[in-house]
Amino acid sequence: MKRSVVILVALIMFAACASPKAYYETKEGKRKQKYYNDIQFGKNPHPKMKF
Repeated sequence: MKRSVVILVALIMFAACASPKAYYETKEGKRKQKYYNDIQFGKNPHPKMKF
């Protein structure tokens, strides 16, 4: 019984880690979010987007 609970918890942890990241948490998503925040909040009126 105890062993099956441990295996179940391990499977839940593995499934949580195996899911894909949200776009805003990726490197490209963070870069785009910074670009659009700079425009919206007036830090730089027209920043150059790095591709």
